[in-house]
Amino acid sequence: MLPAACCTLLSVKRNLGASPAEFLLLGIDLKPSEIAEVGNFARLHDMAITVLPYNTPETAKQARGRWSAATLARLYMDLHIPHDIERLLYLDADVLAVAPVGELFTRDFQGKALAAVDDYVMAFPEKAGARQRKIGMREGGRYFNAGVLLFDWSACRAKGLFARTREIFQERSHLFENNDQDALNVSFDGDWLALDPRWNTQTGLLPFVGQPAIVHFTGRKKPWQATVPWVHRQMARRYIEDLRDTPWASFCRQPSMTGRVAGFLSHVGKQIGGLTRLARMRAYFSNS
Repeated sequence: MLPAACCTLLSVKRNLGASPAEFLLLGIDLKPSEIAEVGNFARLHDMAITVLPYNTPETAKQARGRWSAATLARLYMDLHIPHDIERLLYLDADVLAVAPVGELFTRDFQGKALAAVDDYVMAFPEKAGARQRKIGMREGGRYFNAGVLLFDWSACRAKGLFARTREIFQERSHLFENNDQDALNVSFDGDWLALDPRWNTQTGLLPFVGQPAIVHFTGRKKPWQATVPWVHRQMARRYIEDLRDTPWASFCRQPSMTGRVAGFLSHVGKQIGGLTRLARMRAYFSNS
């Protein structure tokens, strides 16, 4: 995912406008050669990327096998973010900015420590309620997707919210089917501001968001894979172009013509077979 993560940061750079920003990459168990490749990518695209080396701490190693290294890293990232950072836009590696994002860096948090977008599950109240009860959230609240998170970082530090998240992880990790996203939702329950879905347009939301600013490729299939979902076929070109002159050029796999046809048919089939689901998604996210 390292090439994808670099493309994510590049997409933000292209959509920042005049807003100043520092680009940080939490590098999980990276080799020196991989750190050098990040530097080469940054120079090629006339940007600076600071790699924050990360090794899984001893206190979290017992969870390896059930939780991925990336999942664990998100829970410990506060220990690596520079202390002078006041506002932090966290992005998963399977995310691309596709429109100006500068206004996020001046957004009023309204006293909250976090701003985020509802997870798709909120379109299905019975499912959302069951998840909230299981993981220990208050019922009737909102549940966010953790792929795009805008933090008031100074407030997070002052309130010790990430330390609390780690405590919750250690207490209830067996309940968290959605890994760190569940843990973060518990610790920030009631302390986050809901953003418009355009700031984290998850795959299932694409039909209902007119002008996405940040696209999130949720699901197992990603744009750089040969099995790229039909709705993301145009996005695949971005990765190909951005990685073309790097050692990571082979990271992108082009689907065959047969694969393209199969992807289109699968897309149509899902649309027809999930009309009720789509209607509920449209009803919730078109008005959120």
